[in-house]
Amino acid sequence: MIAKPLQISLRLLNALQVAIAAAAGFAAALLVVVPATQPGVPLSVRDSVGAASRAYVAAITERLRQTIGDARNAALALRDDEGLLSADQRAARLREWLGLNPIYRDGLLVASDGTVLAAQDERLVGRSVARQTWFLRGRAAGVSVVTEETDAEAPFGAVVALGERGQGGLLRLDAAPSYFTGIEEDVRRTLTMPETLGFVVATADSRVLVGTPSPFRAASVSATTPMRAAAEIGSPGWLVTAQAVPSGASLAGSPDWRMPGIGLALVACAAALGFVAGTRLTRPLRRLLTGEEADEAVGARTWIGEFAALSDAFAGQRRSTGLLVAGVDSEVARLKARLTTFETVSGWACCEIDPETGRTLLNARSEGGGEGAPFAACFVAADRPLLERTRLAALAADGPHDAVLRLHDWPDQQVQVRLLCLPDVRGDRRLFALMRKLPGHADATLPQPVEPRRNLVLRRVTDGIVHEFNDVLTVVLTNLALLTRRHSLGAEQDRLVGRAMVGARRGAALTRRMLHLVRGDETDITLAETELATTFEAYLPFLEANALGDMPVLNRIPAGLPTVLCSERVLELLLLNLAFHIRDACLAGFAIAAAEGVLDDPNAEAPPTPYVRILVSSGRRPETALPPSETGRTLTAAAALVAESGGEWHVVRDGSGGEPFLAEFWLPAARPAAARLSSLPAVTRKILLVESDGLVRASVAEVIADLGHGVVQAASGAHALEVLARDAAFDAMIVDQSMPVMAGLQLAATVVERYPDIRIILASPHGQLPSSADAFLRIDKPFRNEDLQVVLDVAVNRARAA
Repeated sequence: MIAKPLQISLRLLNALQVAIAAAAGFAAALLVVVPATQPGVPLSVRDSVGAASRAYVAAITERLRQTIGDARNAALALRDDEGLLSADQRAARLREWLGLNPIYRDGLLVASDGTVLAAQDERLVGRSVARQTWFLRGRAAGVSVVTEETDAEAPFGAVVALGERGQGGLLRLDAAPSYFTGIEEDVRRTLTMPETLGFVVATADSRVLVGTPSPFRAASVSATTPMRAAAEIGSPGWLVTAQAVPSGASLAGSPDWRMPGIGLALVACAAALGFVAGTRLTRPLRRLLTGEEADEAVGARTWIGEFAALSDAFAGQRRSTGLLVAGVDSEVARLKARLTTFETVSGWACCEIDPETGRTLLNARSEGGGEGAPFAACFVAADRPLLERTRLAALAADGPHDAVLRLHDWPDQQVQVRLLCLPDVRGDRRLFALMRKLPGHADATLPQPVEPRRNLVLRRVTDGIVHEFNDVLTVVLTNLALLTRRHSLGAEQDRLVGRAMVGARRGAALTRRMLHLVRGDETDITLAETELATTFEAYLPFLEANALGDMPVLNRIPAGLPTVLCSERVLELLLLNLAFHIRDACLAGFAIAAAEGVLDDPNAEAPPTPYVRILVSSGRRPETALPPSETGRTLTAAAALVAESGGEWHVVRDGSGGEPFLAEFWLPAARPAAARLSSLPAVTRKILLVESDGLVRASVAEVIADLGHGVVQAASGAHALEVLARDAAFDAMIVDQSMPVMAGLQLAATVVERYPDIRIILASPHGQLPSSADAFLRIDKPFRNEDLQVVLDVAVNRARAA
């Protein structure tokens, strides 16, 4: 039901207009005459008040710029492209962010269709604000300030568009009363101002945002400064007035009540005159409308009445049409969002086609070719007759009808098109088309198909489990190393601690295999250094289950060997090929041994390189064994893997004649761990450790202190920025990548921009950092104490070189 417009008589309207004009003239006279009649006001007081007003305007402008940045940071924290967060989780994140930024009272995250996605008040989630003025203005302007639709406790709100203007969602932040309190405190600290000075901030429509205006104070000095453009907001139109009382006068002096009385009397007289004048002016019109004139006025009365009735009818029809169009736009946006979700989950593109004309009616990306474009134009001309026959068959019979067609823009790309005709609630038949690319014909310029949602969820869950498990392993390894370093352990205790450390490193190898299983070949899950004994013990169950079977295994790899400069995956493939060769040669037993040595090259000018020599052998072939199969390819693959790692390969006996198999190969060795960990560093450095897990943070901080460096701890990215704001004299910062609210990479980018002299070290499980992290030093979790010292030495050397 549409409400009738408010009707006001012309006499009252004229009286109101004259009264408003009189009140405005009286107020202007007060503002001009009263300050000019103030005797004895020193010029220095006027100058200081004007400077204070301008400084307050500059402070508000800077704070508004910070508000825009805060809104975008909050949108990053609430971003959920995969839709994994529930409404409660998103609201919890918003409340946590507001708790870290107390100058904002509330926040609203709104989707592009006007639906509230997150709010501190959970009752607002799911509601639509699509028809509210601030939402429409924010979508059009990109960044805007809201003052007319805020409650009494929020002076104003800032609205920032996310994504492209008019297409993405919005984030609205409502300022708290402390927003202006902090600005006034900053201005008072910057300038020397009298204690009686106060500020008033008002909008263009005279709404007071902060302060108490007092235009009738007898002895005050005031200065007003309009606000100019602030960042992308433009000019909000605010007026900042600074008021002060000269020495010896009171800012709270009693007002002169005679001036308001004179003003009220003047306004009342003006209203009365306007009412009388309006009565005389509207009398002929009233007579003409009511037919009180002569007979010739009857015709005029009829025309005027009909015109008024037609105007009311057209106005109501226009409002009804506007509401219907708005409802249709909202429904279309909702349908497009559902189509986008369907395409993401299923991998099929979907659209609706007009059954008669063959034109596209609705799809998830209407900007891609425009609504109403011919559907057949997407395919090459030679395939269009097949598409037409498929369309007619779908309209004539139920069930899906498929066709394989070639795209017009990419003729080499074939797609499967499925047409399906379904009736709607009114019985009209509607034609839908589904499309997907066929495998084996993908073109390099085409976008890659979207990964199914279930794989994304699996990867997220796996990454979280690996991160938590590696945090636990980091705590175990660091504390065991500290125990060994600080206390003299007996032989039995040292054996037990060594066994625990081997088990922890085996757990790290298992997490890397888990990542490789989930991600496939997308991530290089390798290590620059690999422990031979740990890798063989962890890989032996797989060898026995898939290659060796019940064959006896003899392990003669001693403890304390240096790590080999070979990836863990290459070493496993090497062992697997050797196991296959012994199995296919029908030999009995698998034996492996290793020793540290130096591979001498008499023709090399460089000093000898340290290597780890590995021998693999077998027993003789049993007399009852079957004839061996072809085994040359496995040895060729093993030789190629050793050469790829920079080693040497030599086969003494291949076992083809029934004699035992024997091969030896050398892999480059890293420096021994004991040589890396010195008692004290050459130079003591100051390190900032940022880690959200308290147990991991305490353990790593203990290691850094044990290495002889000073350490300061921070529990989050915001906490780290607060520490740096107080004291930025740090040589390096170790930051965990997987932290809530602000990830490690985001903190690193902020610190590099503000404090470029601090070297950043990102800590994360191997393979979980994006390519954008290549600019920083990295250390893989779980890490040993000597690994931490090596990366700290590298950071110090880079800082010294810079």
